[in-house]
Amino acid sequence: MKKLDYLPQTKIQMIHKEKSYTFGVDSIILGNFAKMKKGKILLDIGAGSGVLSLLTNSLYDLKKVYAVEIQKEKAKLLKENIKLNNIKNIEVINEDLNKIEMPENSIDYIITNPPYYKIEDNIGNRDLEFLISRQEKYLNLDQIFSFAKAHLKDKGKLFMIHKPERMVEIFQKTSKLKAKKIRFVQSRIKQKPQFILIEFVKNAKDGLKIEDPLIIYDGNTYSEEMKKISKKI
Repeated sequence: MKKLDYLPQTKIQMIHKEKSYTFGVDSIILGNFAKMKKGKILLDIGAGSGVLSLLTNSLYDLKKVYAVEIQKEKAKLLKENIKLNNIKNIEVINEDLNKIEMPENSIDYIITNPPYYKIEDNIGNRDLEFLISRQEKYLNLDQIFSFAKAHLKDKGKLFMIHKPERMVEIFQKTSKLKAKKIRFVQSRIKQKPQFILIEFVKNAKDGLKIEDPLIIYDGNTYSEEMKKISKKI
């Protein structure tokens, strides 16, 4: 059975399948964090059903979005969501990121909510769809940074959300991509960070801005900032 949701701060409708891995608050937070300029070109790595592609395209009025998704069923659903919203500037690429042929230095922005866990990590008895989405079975950090370094324009940006415990490893792999802004995300004010948001810039000068943490909950309800991020229109 399919269900219909709306993406916050937009009029975008999203179809997703019940009992299937769908989008979480991490994608919504990343879309809000990834500030972009109008009329630019974005590539979404691991686009899934299209949350980040559709959300950022709507928020920032982009010229073109390439939505890369390796799973056939996810890519099919992504195309349904594009058609549902009558969007013409999002192109679905149902392919392994490592096999994509695209001109170098041609992309303004890359965004990714990648698999958080290494292939050897035990994340429970999950189905294949979940494992591909959340374990580095077909996509890892080296591949993301290699693609970004080759295809981002000079001063182009890569936006990523990940787990704080992998922060050192992430920064060791960046090379020409300099971390320019980071923000930790906490469920509650006295709890340890659950996510880290990072903005990388290709061929940027040194200099890192650490923003105040984003707190998701105030007690049992969303914080004021999260209410704004997740509001419906």
